[in-house]
Amino acid sequence: MATVQVGFHVDGDVWEPEQITGVEDAGFDILTTGEHIIFFRPILDTVTVLSYAAAVTKRIKLVPSTLILPLRHPTLMAKELTSIDILSKGRLIASVGIGGDYPREFDACGISMKERGVRANEGIEIMRKYWSGERFDYHGKIFQLDDVDMLPPPYQKGGPPLWVCGRSDPAMRRAARLGDGWQPYMYTPDLLKESVDKVHGFADEIGRRLPEDFAFTSFVYVSMHDDVQEARDRAIEQLSYRFNMPFEKIVDKYCAYGPSDRIIENLAEYVASGANHLIVALVMPPEERMDYVEKFATEILPALQQMKTP
Repeated sequence: MATVQVGFHVDGDVWEPEQITGVEDAGFDILTTGEHIIFFRPILDTVTVLSYAAAVTKRIKLVPSTLILPLRHPTLMAKELTSIDILSKGRLIASVGIGGDYPREFDACGISMKERGVRANEGIEIMRKYWSGERFDYHGKIFQLDDVDMLPPPYQKGGPPLWVCGRSDPAMRRAARLGDGWQPYMYTPDLLKESVDKVHGFADEIGRRLPEDFAFTSFVYVSMHDDVQEARDRAIEQLSYRFNMPFEKIVDKYCAYGPSDRIIENLAEYVASGANHLIVALVMPPEERMDYVEKFATEILPALQQMKTP
């Protein structure tokens, strides 16, 4: 029985090199960053941020959380991810989803929202073929490729592990068929448990036996404060901004908040529901971020990393 892997989310704003290395030095297993091309608030490009992080770290795994795959051609995406995998010496995990929560960026990239699922499925298949190191042809509904290959191959044989992100049954089917992991977001522990069962069920339907190291991941916002109401209020303010929508009525479902022991209890529910990876995004003022990283690493992280996976 393995222990839980814990990731830290950098939310697309500027982090200095010493702050990135500070996250690694604090003991986190994974560093993630988000993705939007056109968005209502400032956010950096995830590939660039992960390349930057790869250059200043040595141990921590790197995850784009989450690449909106339909917005990118899989040939270019495969090349960029291969390059990060090589430069990081095999520390990359690719997490991909279909997006759609902000249609303006699909319009800006000239991509039809109706093609998201097909583009994601074909994109995953094509990247896998590139990462095999063999020459291949591919003739799908969207992409047509003849006699292509890609060198150099990824550092990790067969390419980086690939997690599928989403919330819907089609996303779970995609994870069961094509993924090395399942990464839902804005999920309660009960929803996570239901999705873990569904992914296993969808894999059984196609005769696939999920590997023992298949990643079941939960992305959870965390607001730390000894006063529970203050922690909740801060979460509502920050998450309402991040998602451009009121969070008053849903913050209790999607955010762990309060003192450290309360947060540990909340996150333990996700582990009990099947999570073997936890990605945490801290609600914190930018000017105090390293204090928050240290507090989480001291008071919460050790307890999470000692938890046994189901």
